Amino acid sequence: MDFRLLGAFEVWDGAQPVEIAGSKQRALLALLVLRANEVVRSELLIDELWGEHPPRNAAGSLQTHVSRLRKALGADTIASREWGYVLRADPADIDVRRFEGLVSEAESLAARPRAAKLAEALALWRGPPLADLVNEPALHDDIARLEELRLSTLERRIDADLEAGRTSELVGELETLVAKQPLREHLRWLLILALYRAGRQAEALEVYRETRRVLTEELGLEPSPALKELEQAILRQDPSLDAKASATQTEPPAEGPDEQKRRRLPPVALLALLALGLAGAATAIALVRPEKGTSSGTQAIYKTVPTTVSDPATHTQPTTDTKPRTSDQSTTTGQSHPTAPPDHPSSQASSTTVKNGSSTRQTTTVVQNAPPRKPVTITDNFSDPTLDGSIWTTWSSATGSSYAQVNGQAVFSIAGDATFDPQFHGSGTNIGTKCKFPGNFDARVDFNLLLHWPTANGAAISLIAYQTGPVELVKRFTTTGGDGYNAWPNGSSVQPLADSSGSLRMNRSNGIIRVFYMHHGSWTQLGRIPISGEIWVGVSISTFQDDWQQQDVSAAFDDFVLKAPKADCPAGSSP
Repeated sequence: MDFRLLGAFEVWDGAQPVEIAGSKQRALLALLVLRANEVVRSELLIDELWGEHPPRNAAGSLQTHVSRLRKALGADTIASREWGYVLRADPADIDVRRFEGLVSEAESLAARPRAAKLAEALALWRGPPLADLVNEPALHDDIARLEELRLSTLERRIDADLEAGRTSELVGELETLVAKQPLREHLRWLLILALYRAGRQAEALEVYRETRRVLTEELGLEPSPALKELEQAILRQDPSLDAKASATQTEPPAEGPDEQKRRRLPPVALLALLALGLAGAATAIALVRPEKGTSSGTQAIYKTVPTTVSDPATHTQPTTDTKPRTSDQSTTTGQSHPTAPPDHPSSQASSTTVKNGSSTRQTTTVVQNAPPRKPVTITDNFSDPTLDGSIWTTWSSATGSSYAQVNGQAVFSIAGDATFDPQFHGSGTNIGTKCKFPGNFDARVDFNLLLHWPTANGAAISLIAYQTGPVELVKRFTTTGGDGYNAWPNGSSVQPLADSSGSLRMNRSNGIIRVFYMHHGSWTQLGRIPISGEIWVGVSISTFQDDWQQQDVSAAFDDFVLKAPKADCPAGSSP
C-alpha cells in the first residue's frame, strides 16, 4: 500500500486507488498512518475523532471503523492490541516519511546538492496536506505540523540556493511567499538578503521598514535581532553579505504553527509558549530571554569542554557521568572565550573564589555585548534548597502546581484542587534552561514517582525541548487508561509500563530530535522529528482538565545532565 498525505488523502495499491468511504473512517486511517508502526490508544482515537461528544458506544463505533478499514486494506494492515491499534507499514510507503528522509539526507550536503535534495523532497507535495480532511478536528494539529514542516523546508531550500549564489531569480518567489505569510520573519529576512545581493539595496531596506511596520501594527513587536543585524549590515555594506561569503548569516529560529489544538498540545508546551510571551502569535519570531535570576549556590556545574554526543539509537549507555557532586568535591570550571565578532567589544573576564566552610568554589564571570556560542555541559543534582537562577527559569500555568528542591531532588507537585488554563485547560509547572542550543545536544534526567503518585491520577512528568513554536517532549504518564511513556508530537507513541523510577533522554543530531526512556538498562527510542533553530531544554509536571482525577500528586527529578557543542547563554549565566 502507498499512503499519500501531502495533498488530498489517497491510498494506492500498486497502480489502483483504494476507496476509503466516509470522512470519519478516512480521518481514523490518516491518524493511524501518521503514527504508523506505533500503538495508538483506543481512548486517544475516540477523543480525537469525536471530542467531547462521542457516540453512546464509542468503543464499538471505533471497532466498526477499524473492521471496515481492514476489509479495504487487508486484514493484516491494522493489528489490535489490548490498549489500542497499530497500522503496519513500511516507512517508504508513506509520502510523509519519504519527505522527512530526503530532508534529513540534505542536512550534511553542500549548498547546491542540498538545495536539489530539498527541492526533490518538496516535489512530493501535491497540495495542502490532507486537503480533503481539513474540517476534521482530529487532524487539525497534524495538518498544521505538516504545513509548518513544508514551509520550514522551503525556507531551507531557499537558504541553500542563496548560499549557492542564486539571487535575483529568488526574489519573485520570495515576494509571493511573503504576501501569503506576512508575519513569517525568516521569509522576510531571506527576501531582504536576496534583494541586496541582486543589487537592489534601496528595495531591501524598504522591505525591512515594511516588516517593522507590520510587526509593530499587527503584533506590537519589534523585528528580531537577526533582522536588525541584517539591516545594519546592509547599511554599512558589510562584505559578509556577499554571496561568496564563507559564513552563513545569523537566521531567526524555525517557527511553529499558528494555533495548537488543546488535546494535542500538552500543558508543558503551552507553558513554554506562554513563558516566551507568544500565546496567539506563534508565527512571529520574537525570542524573549527569561529574566536573569540570582545564583543560589546550588551544586550545578557549567564546563566548557568539547563534547561528542552519543547516539542512543545504538542502545548504548551514555558516557555522561551523572553521579551527584557533593560540596566537598572540588570542581574546576574550564574557560574558553572565542574572539569577539566584528563590531563587538572583546570579552572581559573576572575570576572569583567563594569559600563555604571547608569547600572552595571558583567562578568566572564573562561580560560582553553578544553571548558567545561555545561547548557547554550543564549538570544539576538539585542539592541546594533553592533553584539556581543562573541556570534555570521557572513558570506555572493556572494555580495549584508548584516546585521546590528537597533532599537533593527537584520536586514538582499538583494539588487536587488545581485550577486550569481557561483556553487550553491545562495545569502544570516547568523549569527551563536559560541557555539556548542552536545545534546538536544531548540531555537526560532521572525521575522517581515515589513521593506521592496515586494510581490513574491523570498527571505526567516530562523532559522537553521548546522554542517559539515547535515543542518536543518525552513523558511518563498515569491515566485511567494505564501507565506508560509517550512522545509528542511525532506519533504519540505509547509504551505501557508502570515504572516508578527511571530516566528520560532527548538529543538532536543533524536537525533530528530523538526521544528515549530507559528500560532494562537500555535506551528505548519513542520517536524522532525534525526541529531546527535554537531551543531551550526543561523538565515539568502537567495535566489536562479532562484527565485530572483531583488527587494531590508529587514527583521528583534528579541528576539533570545536558551536553552541547554550542550554546547561547545570557550574560551572567555562563561562567
